[in-house]
Amino acid sequence: MVTAVFGAALLVVGVLMMRAHRRTWARQQDDPRRDQSGLRRLRVRYRRRMQMSGMIAVLGVLMAVGDALIWEQGFEAAAIYWICVIGLGGWLLLLGMGDLMSVRIDLKRDRAELREIGDERKGLEAELEEIRRRGSNGEAKSNGRQ
Repeated sequence: MVTAVFGAALLVVGVLMMRAHRRTWARQQDDPRRDQSGLRRLRVRYRRRMQMSGMIAVLGVLMAVGDALIWEQGFEAAAIYWICVIGLGGWLLLLGMGDLMSVRIDLKRDRAELREIGDERKGLEAELEEIRRRGSNGEAKSNGRQ
């Protein structure tokens, strides 16, 4: 009974996660600030997370159904069934670790890009301060006029 309740809870969690991922993906597609490479990375992340959420839901169904029905099929069938369910859980764990690694790589890339933008901004601010200090925009006072 406990396995069936836990399986039902996993099913609900998986479906809710899929719904949340779908909403997030729709918002990300509508963002005009996204470039093609960023959108491509987000599309791959969306597919990976939808697969993981779907597998969580399937794992929940397998746990609930397995607990209720598989024991009637005999010990060997139950053993094979539960080994497959555990294998699916292991695969889900590996997908989660892959997602974590991918997010870390994306985060490092984004931080490096922000650092470059910050360095460029500092350079431009220093140049602006130099222009203000000189009191001109770098052109002659007469600006070519007599």
